[in-house]
Amino acid sequence: MEQYQFEDALTGTTVTCGFPQLEAVVTPGSDEPRRCTSLFFPGCSFINYGLPLVQAVYSTLADAGRVDGISLLCCGKILSYEPDGDTVRASFEDQLRDGLVAAQVERVVAACPNCVMALRAALAADERTAPIEVVALPTVLADLGYRIDDEAARGMVAREAALDPADVKVCVHDSCPDRDTGEFADGLRALLPDGLMVETDHIRKRSYCCGSLLRAAGKPFVADAMAQRHGEEAQAVEASAIVTACMSCSFQLTVSQSTVPVFHYLELLYDWRINWEGADLYMKLRFLFDDALGAVEGTGGSRAFAALDALTAGEDS
Repeated sequence: MEQYQFEDALTGTTVTCGFPQLEAVVTPGSDEPRRCTSLFFPGCSFINYGLPLVQAVYSTLADAGRVDGISLLCCGKILSYEPDGDTVRASFEDQLRDGLVAAQVERVVAACPNCVMALRAALAADERTAPIEVVALPTVLADLGYRIDDEAARGMVAREAALDPADVKVCVHDSCPDRDTGEFADGLRALLPDGLMVETDHIRKRSYCCGSLLRAAGKPFVADAMAQRHGEEAQAVEASAIVTACMSCSFQLTVSQSTVPVFHYLELLYDWRINWEGADLYMKLRFLFDDALGAVEGTGGSRAFAALDALTAGEDS
């Protein structure tokens, strides 16, 4: 089992995560917040499905001076699907805003389209956090000059699609929360090498759900039908694989359709394949503040959460 260790900038705790078993040990840290001007926010799906990639991306961003801290906290969106979800989510978002203010965060680089939407809505609700910028990870990577290597991507897809690498084409699934802004759609396409991509009929604002939201809402059969439709559309344009910018989409499209293989763009960029078939249906590592965890545990919900202590505002450490 590999160990990955992160100091959470919003809680001060040190989180040591084992992979692939996804066992976490949380060690309390300083009660004083450390200033973190630019924060990397990977999100629950990324942490659970691709923890080694979380470390790799964080190192990339930190080495380039684009972030100076990370938080493993949940964005709060999934709490809406818990019993008494609106109340629990509102309380969690209050603490999240307090944590961002205490750490003096000015910018958040978020890996997940759902997190970008949820964070922007939560931050806009408070004048203290409204000025904080939330940006999409693929656009940051593209702006840094990163590009997916054509040969590596073709080779990775060809091995699973049983094709000659020269014949490989991929199509893109654009996630629901990115429809309005298209930031993840733009960033992903900027990272893809020329000549590798073909487009389906339903992209960007015309894209439809992969089925993950329906699965979260307890409608797995409808969710699977949506995923299968995506596979059929990929096949119709002779795409060898689907590429996504959302970990939840990648999981849903992998486990619920078998027409074409599915890749998250970070798998292609870092040449590291996630074991989607071995991923648990329900994620093990969702981190909340202590108070929010207590509220969730009292509602009888079925999802697993873990606690990180909240910081209080004070002098810079």
